[in-house]
Amino acid sequence: MIYTADRTRISLHQYGPDGELCLEHRPDNWRPSKTGADMVASCYNLLVEERPDAERTVHAHSAHVRSLGRDLRSSYCRLLIRDADLEILAKLDQCRPEVLSLYERHAGSAVIASIAYLGEKDAPVWTSDFILPKGCTDSSGYVVRIPESGKMGPINIERLTTFLNDKGLCDLVNTLVHAQESMHLLVGDQDNWELFWIHGDAEKREIVSYTTINIPSADDRIPSAFSVLPKKKVGIVGCGSVGSKIAASLCRSGVGQFLLIDDDIFFPDNVVRNELDITDTGAHKSYALKDRLLEINPVGEIRALRLSLGGQESASTMVGALEALADCDLLIDATAESVAFNMLASVSKRRKVPMVWALVFAGGIGGIVARARPNIDPVPNDARGQIDVWCVDRGKDWNRGRDATRYSGERPDGKPMIASDAEVSIIASHATRFAVDILAGAEESNFPASAYVIGFSRDWIFEQPFDTWPINLQCKEQWGETLDPLSEEELSELLKEHLLPIEDADANSSST
Repeated sequence: MIYTADRTRISLHQYGPDGELCLEHRPDNWRPSKTGADMVASCYNLLVEERPDAERTVHAHSAHVRSLGRDLRSSYCRLLIRDADLEILAKLDQCRPEVLSLYERHAGSAVIASIAYLGEKDAPVWTSDFILPKGCTDSSGYVVRIPESGKMGPINIERLTTFLNDKGLCDLVNTLVHAQESMHLLVGDQDNWELFWIHGDAEKREIVSYTTINIPSADDRIPSAFSVLPKKKVGIVGCGSVGSKIAASLCRSGVGQFLLIDDDIFFPDNVVRNELDITDTGAHKSYALKDRLLEINPVGEIRALRLSLGGQESASTMVGALEALADCDLLIDATAESVAFNMLASVSKRRKVPMVWALVFAGGIGGIVARARPNIDPVPNDARGQIDVWCVDRGKDWNRGRDATRYSGERPDGKPMIASDAEVSIIASHATRFAVDILAGAEESNFPASAYVIGFSRDWIFEQPFDTWPINLQCKEQWGETLDPLSEEELSELLKEHLLPIEDADANSSST
């Protein structure tokens, strides 16, 4: 590396005044054969190219490929501009200031600003539909369209004053420069806009420039088959490690509506495997997960219930929860609890709602994902029974793998095993793929089997990590309500058994 002796800037190809010179031989193309002499020669060639004569300094040829990330490394204040913003700004009257309101927030060691609305707060002339996360603060100022204004770059208060006065904006100068409070000024035209923050005492105003980031048009980042997902509603029972990850992944895939059910509380030790983080400590998991999903998709329709499905709840509360689940397009059991599974399975069967369930085996040796599609797969309880039989038929101890009530276990030698976040995430991801496959409604599923057992270590039936066993299930029991009507004889016997004869009833009535 080559530096200047007094650490001053001597070249446009230098990483700051006290930084090294960017030469022909760099970390991206370095060869061990290069010597110090080669570096000195490269430095000499650079300086000669930049100074062809005593009066001129030119920018030497550069091998750099520019990137937005590199350009913004030293930019603390940033303005986000969208195509919709540019369209409305282009319609502003020339050199006529308009009231401007911004949203600002701190993110990743930077201050990020975006346009909130134009005009007075009580009667805006335009409001942005750009959805921002929580934590934004309002900032006010003015916007003015000045044709051919160009980029002003680094600027001080004197230069800004001169520029605005030359454009006949003396009143705006008085408002911005001779005021006590801080405010913003957005100035530009067409695709070139610059935001300035003007602050400090009236006698000594200072300016901070924002770097403008033109947000590119959104690219399609999800398969076209997922276009139906925003209108789909998914009911998830269990918002713990598996359930929270499934919910977040489905939300990112485009699912727009959720019903979340869980009565558990989030504690610090849950953070090792959950989509939630330490800031959610003490909150109900279902409510905290609702907030998390709204951070991913602020326009999502999400309902959260703090109850235990199958627990000691009021009849009206439980009925309401079951009716809400029956209104979903897909049910997901992520509880690994038989009572909750049975209640979800009942709703799934009676109302013909497809169901997916997943669990991680003790110690993280593997896991299972399964589905039940109406009139295609067995009803959920029958499917679970067939899976149990399949596992028993493997000729090994199924209970070692099936104990999903805890994430820890022991190997035969007594060494402890604990399921990691990666293992939980894999099972949750497989369950999400099952869910999306059902919700997308393709004529032919991408998954030929109704259940899969996935191994993460050489244990139980798994011969090696990622050993996968498909389980083909047989549809036997009928989906839907299965009420057996009583025959006339059975109804007669029922009445005789439970109702008094008419004459006895009359006698009892008269003697009362």
